[in-house]
Amino acid sequence: MARQVFHGEGILAFLPLADPHTCSIVWSLPSSLAEDYKSADKTRFERTLGVTFDMCLGQCELVSERMTIPLTGRYARQFAAPRLALLGDAAHTIHPLAGQGVNLGFMDVAELIGEIRRLKAEGKDFGEYLYLRRFERRRKHAAAVMLATMQGFRELFEGNNPIKKWVRDIGLSLADSLPGVKPKLLEQAMGLSDLPEWLKHKNPVSAEKI
Repeated sequence: MARQVFHGEGILAFLPLADPHTCSIVWSLPSSLAEDYKSADKTRFERTLGVTFDMCLGQCELVSERMTIPLTGRYARQFAAPRLALLGDAAHTIHPLAGQGVNLGFMDVAELIGEIRRLKAEGKDFGEYLYLRRFERRRKHAAAVMLATMQGFRELFEGNNPIKKWVRDIGLSLADSLPGVKPKLLEQAMGLSDLPEWLKHKNPVSAEKI
């Protein structure tokens, strides 16, 4: 099970691996603090990691090298060209908050499959840019919305500003208590709120049979 904690300095995520006692850690931090933690001695880093995560997994032990990677949001000017369609990270990169980058990529693939199916049924050349523009328009819009949303979330959860904290607490409380809000947010997070027509009435498991 993936676990994620938001704290004043950034976002810490523990992602499960095959070994149930080992996790991959993604810790989004300001650049200067990230470099400080990277160069900190092993004992100090492990202690800071455990405290930041409220010791939910007990004492953490570092078993691999620490690396820092600059986080940059990018958005291609064009998602399509004659005989070419950009998907996933080739078209857009976003902050790794909540793992939305992979969901955005899956929806790129689903949208392109839908367009290819439709154009093939109509006897049209699906490689022509004229016909790929619909795919491009829809996915550019979805990517722009997700980029803006993740940037907003990142700014909301960064820092210890009391107003931000109040907004966070109220928002999370409402999402947890109001009927129907949490399922809708989960649907949005999993990329299920804007499914292509061909997927709306299908079990996603059967998509590989198409």
